[in-house]
Formats: sequence, C-alpha cells, structure tokens
Amino acid sequence: MQASPPMPGLEDLGLFDSCVTLGRFSSETCIPTTADLLPILDRYRIREALVHDYHARGIYPLSHGNRRVMDQVSGQPRLHPVWVLEPALAPGAAAAEGIVAEMLAAGVHAARLRIRAKGALPWVWEDLLGALASHRVPCFLDYGSPESTLGELSDGDVDALRTMVLAHPDLPFILSHVMGGLGVHPGVAYLVRRVPNLHIDITGILEYWREAARDAGPDRVLFATGMPFTDPGILVSNVQYARGMTLAEKRLICGDTLRALLGGVR
Repeated sequence: MQASPPMPGLEDLGLFDSCVTLGRFSSETCIPTTADLLPILDRYRIREALVHDYHARGIYPLSHGNRRVMDQVSGQPRLHPVWVLEPALAPGAAAAEGIVAEMLAAGVHAARLRIRAKGALPWVWEDLLGALASHRVPCFLDYGSPESTLGELSDGDVDALRTMVLAHPDLPFILSHVMGGLGVHPGVAYLVRRVPNLHIDITGILEYWREAARDAGPDRVLFATGMPFTDPGILVSNVQYARGMTLAEKRLICGDTLRALLGGVR
C-alpha cells in the first residue's frame, strides 16, 4: 500500500490568497487597512495576497475605491492590487480598451468583475472581456452582493458563464468565493471539466475543489480565503491537510498557478 505524502508545513505551500477585501465598513470583521491585514497573513504564513477595496464593489464611482486600494498597497510588495471593473455604457471596443489600458498602466494585473451588478448577460460584458482577453488579464468573477464577495450561481448564471468562457479561450476566468445552499452549483463541475480556461477557488464545499483538482488538474484550482467574510484558518487547513495530493500539486493550488497567470499578462 502506497504511503500518503507527508503533510507540508505552511511555509512549504507558498500561499498566495486570491480573494481579500480591504476597507472599513459596518461589520466588526472588516479589515480596514494593510496594517490590520499583514498580521493576519503572517499568522497563517500567507506570503502574498490579491487585494481589492470594499467600496469599489458597490459605491460609485468605482474608480474611487480602485484608487484607494492603490494607496493602501503602495510600498507593500506582498500585496497586489485588483481593480473592480464594470462594462462601459458606450458600445464598442474603444471604451473597454481604455478601461483596461488605464488599469495596466497603473500596474494592476488582475480584474474583479461584478457580474451580479450588471447581470450575467454575455452581450453586456463582451466588449470588456474582449479587451481583457487581448492582454490575458486574470478575471475574478464576483457573484456576491454589495455587502460580501460570497455569492452563488443560478442555472442562468452557469449557462451565461459557459457562453463567456467559450467566447474567450485565452482569457483566464476564476469563479471567486462562490458557494450556495448545498455548495457550488452542480453545473460548474461539468463546465470546469470541459473548458480549460475556467478556474475555481477553494472557498466552496471541501470535496468540490478536491474533485476538480483531481479530474481537471490542480492548476485549475486557486487558494483563497475570502477574508474578511470567511475564516482564513479553515481554508488554509483545508488545503494543507488535503490527502492524496503531492506537495507540488498543493503548491500549484496555493500560489504557483496564480503567479503564472499574473506573469502571463501582456
């Protein structure tokens, strides 16, 4: 009988959190500043994190929150800014290309798309997705309410997601902090096995991401905590103590794949 691989230490995993919300809001669980976030990362040996601003997810103009996150992470090499984007009202490629060009010029290499805010309508997102695809910018799909990144998918959401992902095969899509009453929508299990550019994170039901890593590959799953809306300790231990996975596979999930996606932006 083959022995199980030894459980790695947290330092061995190279943890890179793909979903952290920063900013002050009414909940006592909020993480107002980087000074509050960094000790949490240290506690769980999380080396790096993608960070977006809470108010950029729902308070207009979103650009104010995006600028705020730039100020927050300035001088913090462990923290990488994410801009929250929505489609321009003006049709055509020019407006969308301007949005993406501004983001890249600011040194931001990841986008968070508030799908729920504008509706899961592929034609609404088409111009922006096309502009993002030309630069291979990783797109974190946010189905949460304005109050939280935690969201869930309907049948229509999954069908629209399939249309968008198939239309842009070179664009990395990541389902970010998606759960539901009984876990992630079952249709995602079929979709992630059929399209190579769709990724999920580990914030869903435990066995769901493990099965996706086994069947579709560990490079299709990203580590995330969903802080401050979920407990980081639970998510860290879920991947650290996952059985039947090698250290190399866990490292892909914990950060190596995300680093490669960010490095692929052009």
